[in-house]
Amino acid sequence: MIGLGLATAVAASSKNASAANSQLPGHPQPEPQDAWLDEGGKRHRIVFDTLSANGLGAGMNFAKNFIEGNREAYGIAATELSVVMILRHWATAMAFNDQIWEKYGDYLVDRTKTFDPRTKATPRVNLYNTDLSSYELPNGKVTLPDLSKQGVRFAVCAMAARNMSIGIAKNLKVDADSVLHELEANLAASAAIMVPAGILTVNRAQEHGYTFSYCG
Repeated sequence: MIGLGLATAVAASSKNASAANSQLPGHPQPEPQDAWLDEGGKRHRIVFDTLSANGLGAGMNFAKNFIEGNREAYGIAATELSVVMILRHWATAMAFNDQIWEKYGDYLVDRTKTFDPRTKATPRVNLYNTDLSSYELPNGKVTLPDLSKQGVRFAVCAMAARNMSIGIAKNLKVDADSVLHELEANLAASAAIMVPAGILTVNRAQEHGYTFSYCG
């Protein structure tokens, strides 16, 4: 009984010390808004940081390789992984569905510099949400829905989205807040969420134990 009591006391002391250390200066402080990062698989975690349409396309391929490599080489299912892809800066435009691209494509293409390979014109659909495997785009045969089905989550920068909405509103003489709400309601991937700022998710993901992959 004495040994058991001592072990219990040591365990409790260790737990309390760990909690105390997490509050010391220099240690990351957990934020309730970032709890979503602890969802998903617990075995391995990775975050892909994308700033451009080309970078996002490359990152989509890397995410596919990460999932397939874990499954084929280690026998680790996608459900045991946590994969997050950050869309910020110019990559943010690729976060929205065909409805947004049909309506605002002329503005969005200025940010992505990516034209429809079939027509060489401004895209009227989200090219990464469309099966264009016969064309040479940075995402190859991988689409946003493909990755969503495998559990990849997309963190879309709200700061960049707001800047986009202001630009669209200025060009079309409409209300910027209304455009922003429209963007937020029309994300292309089912597993996409708006985050306060992409750069914050770069920071928070690493504090939550994600390895980091910069994609450009």
